[in-house]
Amino acid sequence: MALEKNENYFELSDENDRASAIEAQFNEDALEVARRKIAPETNPDFDGIHCIDCAEKIMAARLKLGKIRCIDCQTLLEKQTRFIAG
Repeated sequence: MALEKNENYFELSDENDRASAIEAQFNEDALEVARRKIAPETNPDFDGIHCIDCAEKIMAARLKLGKIRCIDCQTLLEKQTRFIAG
């Protein structure tokens, strides 16, 4: 039984069906978050070699992972994001 996203789960008559539908939606949401986290970053200013924030050369291993920032700039960005979100 496939359910559309944001469907009202409480319209299902069976308690087990509701629980399964909610669990399936949680799993799908978690997978989407994970996919977004590992997706390669993009930026129109990225030249394929240098960090978009400080222009330092990015290590080859990070480039293979699709990263567009050096380790220092990525760390700073994550700390700022954590500070704003928390």
